[in-house]
Amino acid sequence: MNTKQLNDKPRFNMADFIIVMAVIAVVAALALRVYNIFGTDESTEKITVEFEVTCVTADKNTLKKNDRLYFASDDVFFGTVTEASVSDAFTYAYNEEGELVKAMVPGKKNITGSITVECIKTAQGYYFGGTLLLSKGDKYILYTTTREMEFTVKNIISAEEMAASTTATAKK
Repeated sequence: MNTKQLNDKPRFNMADFIIVMAVIAVVAALALRVYNIFGTDESTEKITVEFEVTCVTADKNTLKKNDRLYFASDDVFFGTVTEASVSDAFTYAYNEEGELVKAMVPGKKNITGSITVECIKTAQGYYFGGTLLLSKGDKYILYTTTREMEFTVKNIISAEEMAASTTATAKK
């Protein structure tokens, strides 16, 4: 039978060190993520995101005011459509003379409009959910209850900018 020797001591080897460091790194990453989401002193602010959806099938352009939009990747609520307008889709193509001309895309429409979104304002910009920085030119795949589309951010307007532009146009 094996008997335990009195001089057997637990040893701390390199594998134990790596495991401890990995656990510390995971805990630190979780703490940082929780702090970024819940620990900011910033309050949420409603902003307006102007968007464009290009080349949607003409009979499928069902986006309308008060539609709720969700991220296709994780079903998180993004915002509510406040305005949407439909126009013909155009592209640039070469004609018979080799000139670049604007041409209508048959059966396709473009949708432009705006979405009301709640974000956290920081020095870097507006963060959705505390982690996703909204920027001009970003593309997001969002869906309504009837359709999934790729939205391109054209402009981001804060409540103060919206109020300032409203009073500036009212004074004219």
